[in-house]
Amino acid sequence: MLEGFMRRGYKRRPAKVLRSAREEVARLFAEAERQFDAGRKDLARRRVRNARRAAMKVQLRIPEHWHRYCRRCDNYLKQGVNCTIRIRKGIRIRRCLECGAVRRKIMREKSVRAPPTHPNSSSPRGSVRGA
Repeated sequence: MLEGFMRRGYKRRPAKVLRSAREEVARLFAEAERQFDAGRKDLARRRVRNARRAAMKVQLRIPEHWHRYCRRCDNYLKQGVNCTIRIRKGIRIRRCLECGAVRRKIMREKSVRAPPTHPNSSSPRGSVRGA
């Protein structure tokens, strides 16, 4: 074992740092949307890139923003403008029209559990016990 060296591992970030980063990411995405609506796609892309960089710096996940940018080219995505969304066989397919990147997401319905049955009741398939 090496003397004087400590094992480096995952260090939990303080809540204050995470809150600050989350606010910064939200602000940058809002600014990206404003720039995109104003027709300045280059600035919108820069804001998205900065937001992603700020999140990565503190290892912050941003699932609420994942559908708003292209992971390949960092473009801000707006449905019908530079992004198409299709739903086929329960899969949402999102395509960036700038670089052609495709993202697929399985759309699951929330399952409703059936009420429990009595152990002595017959099963819907029938009994195969004496056969």
